[in-house]
Amino acid sequence: MTAPTLTSALAAPFVWTSAGNDVVLAFAAGTSPVNVTIPSATYRMVLAPAATDFVRVVVAAINAALTLAGRTEVFSAVVGADARITLTSTGAFTMSPLLAAAKLLGFSTTIVAQTSVTATYAPAHFVTFVERVSADWTPRTATAGAETLAGVGYGVQVGVWREEDEMAFGFIPRDVTTRTALSLDQSPFGRDAGSTYGTTPAVWSVWDFLREAGGVTCAAALGNLQTLRTSTTATYDLVTLPLSEIAQPRKSRVREGWDAYFRWTVRMLRQSTQTGTRA
Repeated sequence: MTAPTLTSALAAPFVWTSAGNDVVLAFAAGTSPVNVTIPSATYRMVLAPAATDFVRVVVAAINAALTLAGRTEVFSAVVGADARITLTSTGAFTMSPLLAAAKLLGFSTTIVAQTSVTATYAPAHFVTFVERVSADWTPRTATAGAETLAGVGYGVQVGVWREEDEMAFGFIPRDVTTRTALSLDQSPFGRDAGSTYGTTPAVWSVWDFLREAGGVTCAAALGNLQTLRTSTTATYDLVTLPLSEIAQPRKSRVREGWDAYFRWTVRMLRQSTQTGTRA
């Protein structure tokens, strides 16, 4: 059975601190190994401009290091329909040991003499969904006033507005084991019981996302993930999750008595800078 198409995604920002040699590439001939440094900064996965999209920053750093070493290989990365990253080179390469940057991209095993390799998992700090139901963005403001018995209204409003939407993401597998058993691509709500959250390489869950989403600006692909993964002009939304939604996530079964799929209902606030692109 073919897995349902991923349609939406959320990406939280994360802080990357370079260790100096963040990627080590080896080749059969010529200058080898080549050490790659990825600049320390705050990044998002996929749903970000080129300068702060960790996927593209890693590729750019690799290509810059290869040029500096006098090598002619060129690397590229593609985000697949299942959200996994495929790393491709014009020449065979080895990546061993597998360091933190590659693990964040979803790679879980050393890469030996390959020209193209697909990650085991979708990137960390990035969660995906197959169903979204919402009312659409609606303006909200603060007011004070009332109406007289004669029906005349009076009052004031602050003049500052924001947009809100309450979304229900459906058919979220309960945990990693359920996701694997059903051959799904979308993110699970949580990791398996007893797992440590926030570690890589691993399947990034909704609960992993919630643990890092408080008080930060996240990016949301709402219904257009398949377009966004290859486009630099399509837009994603810039959103904040109220802390109440993080403290008490609203999780419910899609069908009573059935523990395979769950629904996550969450209120999001859209920022004054409403959208961004991957340009």
